[in-house]
Amino acid sequence: MIRKFYQKHRATIEKYDQFLLNNPVLERGLVVAPVIVTCNSLQNACSLSIAFAFITILSVFLTAFIPRRIPYTLRVILNAITASLLFIPAVLLLRRYFPESVFNLGIYLPLLVTNSLIVQKSESRYHHEKLPTMLLQLLTAAGGFAAAVCIVGALRELLGKATLMGKPVENFPFTAPALLLPFAGFLLVGFLAAAVQKLRNYLNKPLKQKEKEGPHA
Repeated sequence: MIRKFYQKHRATIEKYDQFLLNNPVLERGLVVAPVIVTCNSLQNACSLSIAFAFITILSVFLTAFIPRRIPYTLRVILNAITASLLFIPAVLLLRRYFPESVFNLGIYLPLLVTNSLIVQKSESRYHHEKLPTMLLQLLTAAGGFAAAVCIVGALRELLGKATLMGKPVENFPFTAPALLLPFAGFLLVGFLAAAVQKLRNYLNKPLKQKEKEGPHA
C-alpha cells in the first residue's frame, strides 16, 4: 500500500520531501564533513542543526527578493554575503544555549554559510518556486538535516561514552570510545544512507498486477 501510494504521488513527494528520501545529508551528501567530524555528541548535533536551519532558511528566504535581472554571478555573491551576515546572530544564539558546542564545531560552523542549498540550490531551485512552496521545501530540508545529524550524534555519544546531552546513561552495558572518532561518523552516515537508498529502491520497485488493480478489482 505504501509503495502504491508513493508511485501514484511520486512527483509531489519528490518535490516536497527533503526529510527522508531526499535527505540533504543521507541522499545528497550535503555538509557531510561537519557531520562526520563534529557530530560525536547529541549536543553538537543539535547546535549544528540549529545553525543550519537558521542560516539556510533565512538566507534563501531573504535572497528570494533579489531582482532576477541582476546577473547570476552577482546574485550568488549576494546569497553568500547574506548567509555570512546571518552567521553572526546564529553564533550568538548558540553561545547562549550551547556555549561549548561553538568551540567544538570550530571551523565547520562557518562552513554552513557556503552550503549548496544557499549557494547553488537557491538559484537553481528554490527561487523558482512560489514562496509557500519554497518555505515548505526549506523546512523539510532543515528537518531532514536535523534528524540525520541528531541520530548520528546520539548514537555516537551513547555508544562511545554512555552519555546523552552530556548526562550519563545508567547501566549502559558497554562503550566503544573509537566511535567518537571521525571514521565512525563516516561509517554511520554511510549505513544510514544505504538504508535510505534501500527504501527508495523498494518504493520504486514495479508493482505486481494485483497491487496495481487493488484488492477489490
